[in-house]
Amino acid sequence: MGKRIGREIQNFEVRELVIAPVGIVEAYPLALFIESVVEGIESRYRVQSKAYHRRVHKVPVYLMDLHQLVRDRSNEVIIVFEPEGKYIGDVEEELAELVIKSKKRVNLLFGSRTGIPVGIYRYADLVVDIAPGITLSTDYAAAAGLIALATTIYSKYRLMNDEGNNSSSR
Repeated sequence: MGKRIGREIQNFEVRELVIAPVGIVEAYPLALFIESVVEGIESRYRVQSKAYHRRVHKVPVYLMDLHQLVRDRSNEVIIVFEPEGKYIGDVEEELAELVIKSKKRVNLLFGSRTGIPVGIYRYADLVVDIAPGITLSTDYAAAAGLIALATTIYSKYRLMNDEGNNSSSR
């Protein structure tokens, strides 16, 4: 699972991956997970470096307690992807606006195993459900969320460009 997550994250060349456990976590399984995430990033990075005709950004990996992460980044946009959120189709405009207008880093939180603690929701700018009626597996959640976000932003830009082109042709 860690390798798939690493490849997904590297595929999108996100700014960073923060593995943010909640509470006490067994060190040995966490170490193996982190090692496999890094292995996935490395393998995808090698493919990208050979295939792309541009410089490739290798995603750095960090470890930080989730509550501390949210507290430290409370002045930045925080978007939680969880089934308890609002359906993406109902908030796509708000979601795109949050990301497009942000002057700082945008933090996307994807739960695993037990999900993002509900208490974190109050610190989020938006809680989004990208697949109503489905609980996505941990190894696909980030890719699904990033694709949904990219599609939403693309649609917003396309709409803005269409409106701009229509008004200039009058």
